[in-house]
Amino acid sequence: MAVRISAVIFDEEQRTLKSDSQTRKLEPKVFSLLTALLAANGKIVTRDQLIVEVWNNRVVGEGAINRTVSLLRNHFSAFTDETIIETVPTQGYRLVATVTNTDISHDKMPADQKVAFKSQLFKKPVRNIKKASIIAVTIALLLIALLSTASKVKNLTTPNQLSLVSAPLVGLQGREYKLSATQFGGLILFHHLDEDDSQSIYLYDTKTHAQNKILTNSLAAISADGKRIVYATHYNEQCLISIYYVLTKQKQSLLPCDEPPISLVWGENNTFYFNKRFSKSHPYQVYGYNVNTSRLKQITNPNSKNNTKGDFDFSYNRHNNQLAIIRYISESESTIIIKLEEQQLNKHTVNLRLKNLVWHPNGNTLIIADTNRLFSLDTTNGQYTLLKQLDFTISSLAVIPTKLNASLLVSSLDVVSEIVKYDTLNQSQHVWQQSARTELLPRMQADTQTFLSTRYKSHHFWRIKNNKAQLIDIDFPFDLQFVRYELSDDGSRILFTKHGDVFELDLNKNTYQKVFIKNRSSYVANYDAHNNIIYSGNYSGQWQLWLYQRSTDKHTQLTLNGGYSGRIVDQYLYYSKFNVDGLWRKKLTESNEELVIKDFNRINWLNWQLINQNLYFYREATGIWAFDIKTQKESLIMPKPDNFVHQYTIAPDQQYIFWVRLKAIQGDIYQYSF
Repeated sequence: MAVRISAVIFDEEQRTLKSDSQTRKLEPKVFSLLTALLAANGKIVTRDQLIVEVWNNRVVGEGAINRTVSLLRNHFSAFTDETIIETVPTQGYRLVATVTNTDISHDKMPADQKVAFKSQLFKKPVRNIKKASIIAVTIALLLIALLSTASKVKNLTTPNQLSLVSAPLVGLQGREYKLSATQFGGLILFHHLDEDDSQSIYLYDTKTHAQNKILTNSLAAISADGKRIVYATHYNEQCLISIYYVLTKQKQSLLPCDEPPISLVWGENNTFYFNKRFSKSHPYQVYGYNVNTSRLKQITNPNSKNNTKGDFDFSYNRHNNQLAIIRYISESESTIIIKLEEQQLNKHTVNLRLKNLVWHPNGNTLIIADTNRLFSLDTTNGQYTLLKQLDFTISSLAVIPTKLNASLLVSSLDVVSEIVKYDTLNQSQHVWQQSARTELLPRMQADTQTFLSTRYKSHHFWRIKNNKAQLIDIDFPFDLQFVRYELSDDGSRILFTKHGDVFELDLNKNTYQKVFIKNRSSYVANYDAHNNIIYSGNYSGQWQLWLYQRSTDKHTQLTLNGGYSGRIVDQYLYYSKFNVDGLWRKKLTESNEELVIKDFNRINWLNWQLINQNLYFYREATGIWAFDIKTQKESLIMPKPDNFVHQYTIAPDQQYIFWVRLKAIQGDIYQYSF
């Protein structure tokens, strides 16, 4: 069967979209999504219906649905600018384009028969959805019954098996995080950050409930037998990995490190695993170190293209000596790699932005976590199911793998931030925006004031009107977490990137659109004086700056030796680079570049501004600086305040600075039984 959707022909048998000039093959999930929308005959299809119809009732994250809808929209956008799929906020999606049958016999029908034919065209799929729903529910009930029975024999994890035992377990003021435990759960190691940002490492005795501080300003993990602790310190620009012996309290230096790892775990045979990277522009790689032989070996080697996170978390299985590793792919996708020494046994990609993982006591299942949900993943086939959704952000996981009463430890994270308004003339300040959640990325242009906030469900844009914050209620097919954005000079539009695409939000119409039809692996996007777009792209393998001119729909490469965040003033391009500190400039018509500010940290890509002839940027040790591009003189305009998270904006009048202040971080340890 073939139907015409707007000006595009959908061939169901061939699973293609086509026109006179091109044909696009649909991916399996995208094809199933389109048939489900067609079957609904213009009615709303909820996310729950999509899970049944497209994902066969599997538990999938919102990112998987959003990504599939986005892929289908991208396919249609290659043929037409017409809106084909409408997002209905909080409800689902529906097909809004005109749909007609393309059969010749249909064209010869009388008008009344055509209407009847079109009505019949999608009746069967609608019945199939209902039938599929009934079948799926029946199968799900059978599976739950089977799994409940099997769990008594095989100790399989099901959602009903995870129940709260203790909350909180420790109860100190501040935050507990980065957990590890001994084999039988007698000792739990946790890191603690108090309200004064002083970091300590404690050992918690689960029998006596005693808490003993053993180390400070370190990252550590305890061995299964509880006799040794491996820890990494960073002091006076020197990184060192050492061993702490619990009984004697003696310390043994092992090896230097370029920078502190972000994860440490013990294996067997006096071997521990840690991750490191060559520089901030390279991904984390996993290494193993044997204390007995002093042998260091590389375990993983992730692709460095557009990936600075790499292999950031891992867990060791003492039953079969396997190492499970999370590899960052994107903000909606992660890969789990199972290795035995250097040999890769399995590799599974999930449609989740995973943050943590740990082996289940049964040895064949992983507990994986995204922001606030726990899943169990079968390492043999990559299937995963939801265990529990928590009402807090998950910070880290650990398992006490005893044969009786095995339990899962979960540390929570509660982050609150506020936006402060600073007056550069009289050096006074007051809180401008605050809530019980996070307030981020303030931006000001003309009379428009915006910021990102999680005060309503997840990350959303907010706008100040009549001195009150108002939600910009748009249902994007993705989360706005980790989005960096720019306001147009007149304050009417927001420019941002997501998944390599550049988007523009019209604040007056409350609508948004993708600026480029083709994905150009874009990241940092800024306006120039003519509302053209300067953006960074790395589809050539290296981050370079490009200029997109709206009038000609033309993309022009601006840099040859690297560029990440750029702005144009008169005939010059000022820009930073992805992997090198410094601010450069070059004439638009020439290739030669010159270093303008040497002490310009690359993290300034997020906030640096040019207002008239003044360039504003941040130095980590001192605060916010102004640099006059004519006189090349610089001055400190705001000393670095306490709890500054280097998110800020300079108001158009250049008198006020709006900056983000991190408030006290809280976090506890919760214990759940399997």
